[in-house]
Amino acid sequence: MSWQATAWAIKQFTGSTRRKALLLALANYADPNGVCWPSQERLAKDTEQSIDSIQRHSIALEKANLIERVIMPKRRGHYAGYRYRLALTNLGSAGEHETSKLRPGHAAKQRRTAPHGLRYKPSLEPLYEPSDARAPAEARLRAFQAQLEPLEVVQNRIAQRIGSDGWLILGDMNDHQRSYLSKLERQGLLDDKTLGEAVLAARCVARK
Repeated sequence: MSWQATAWAIKQFTGSTRRKALLLALANYADPNGVCWPSQERLAKDTEQSIDSIQRHSIALEKANLIERVIMPKRRGHYAGYRYRLALTNLGSAGEHETSKLRPGHAAKQRRTAPHGLRYKPSLEPLYEPSDARAPAEARLRAFQAQLEPLEVVQNRIAQRIGSDGWLILGDMNDHQRSYLSKLERQGLLDDKTLGEAVLAARCVARK
């Protein structure tokens, strides 16, 4: 599973909740290049739809240029299904692409990532201070590192806590709800009770 593909899928407009569920299911199986080949039976089971619905929504997603489908070669004379490719940007070479567009003499901007964040000194307190005095500095360091963590990583962690349908539930929430849960998760304050109440509210909205 590629969390980048899942994060991309949840941001796409499909015009249908069932179509969105199919796109998320495909993203769940996709590799970092957005390629996967789950059977239509598997997709039907994952999204609680019929195979006819899967075929119909697959065509709609393809017409919307969100996916590409290629019929896989037959195996022993039997139909082998489709190979799917999500219409992702090339996530693996995004940094190289940005660097190639720079004019000569211009350096690439430093990307804010968690490993680089560790090079910064969050505090000037001497190292020989007792542990209770270092506690505020350590707390500031954790808060600083949390700010550098990509939103998609935080939301993927929340989706995993919810369960197998975590991304579908997050997709039913509005931007404010997702932002609030992400903020709490970053701070380490998202308890099971708060998350459970948010999930219940999202499911109630989805049933209407």
